[in-house]
Amino acid sequence: MLQNLWDDARAAAMTESEKLLYRSNLLGSDKRVTNYGGGNTSAKVMEKDPLTGQMVEVLWVKGSGGDIGSMKMDGFSTLYMDKLHALKGMYRGLAHEDEMVGYLPHCTFNLNPRAATIDTPLHAYVPRAHVDHVHSDAIIAIAASVNSRELTAEIFGDEIGWLPWKKPGFELGLWLEKLAVENPQMRGAVLESHGLFTWADDAKDCYLTTLEIINKAADWLEARSAGKPAFGGAARRRLPADAAPRGGGAADAGDPGPDLAGPPQGGPFRRQRGGAGICRIADAGAAGAAGHILPRPLPAHQDPPAGGGF
Repeated sequence: MLQNLWDDARAAAMTESEKLLYRSNLLGSDKRVTNYGGGNTSAKVMEKDPLTGQMVEVLWVKGSGGDIGSMKMDGFSTLYMDKLHALKGMYRGLAHEDEMVGYLPHCTFNLNPRAATIDTPLHAYVPRAHVDHVHSDAIIAIAASVNSRELTAEIFGDEIGWLPWKKPGFELGLWLEKLAVENPQMRGAVLESHGLFTWADDAKDCYLTTLEIINKAADWLEARSAGKPAFGGAARRRLPADAAPRGGGAADAGDPGPDLAGPPQGGPFRRQRGGAGICRIADAGAAGAAGHILPRPLPAHQDPPAGGGF
């Protein structure tokens, strides 16, 4: 069970950007929340424009590189929100995703040298002041299941949405915005084979929401397993550490968008951190992670039962 470590007395004297750093460090201090170097956090903050002296809305978001558990204030990119919204008029579709990353430096606030990441649109377009994105073990166990959409609805009801696999970038940011706008009761979303997004209008509320959703997923998994594998007897087998994973999720070309709930494509493999090779969660039917990994994968050392295998 993740514990609430937020100290109201300590946070009381902080600015909104300092609360973002505080929240980030708290979340990143527990590897059950996200893997080292994984995930990102953001806050939309009113700042004085150095040229005009006017107050403008600025997105503070974890920049390229670093770790939310140990980062400092210089680990955040800062971007004008009005310019980020203007990028929507520049977007020419999936075939031109890469050029959108090149536009991000033009949105920089106050000459901040920290480069913005490809995840920036996912934070910018959620219509809430604070957004957390983490790769929690418990959430990924659900997100990587072949029936992750159904499990998300079963566990969280209508307070947490679901989106099919999509490579992080501008299109996924628009999907997440659409989901949040059309479902104002939602407090976050599970991204298939990827992780968790949560949001709120207050820094502490966002932090508590992230803990609550992860704990709810962990409790469900524990209750579901009751001494047995949570997905009905998943067989795992050790494979050579240099074995290559198959596939990586549904192809982006011609992707119909979040309204289609087709089954994930690609092989159910995960490359493990720490030299444990690649494991397959056979009965869970995990979709390809396409660049995202389980922070601590399910055990890969067990031999399958007789007659089992891949």
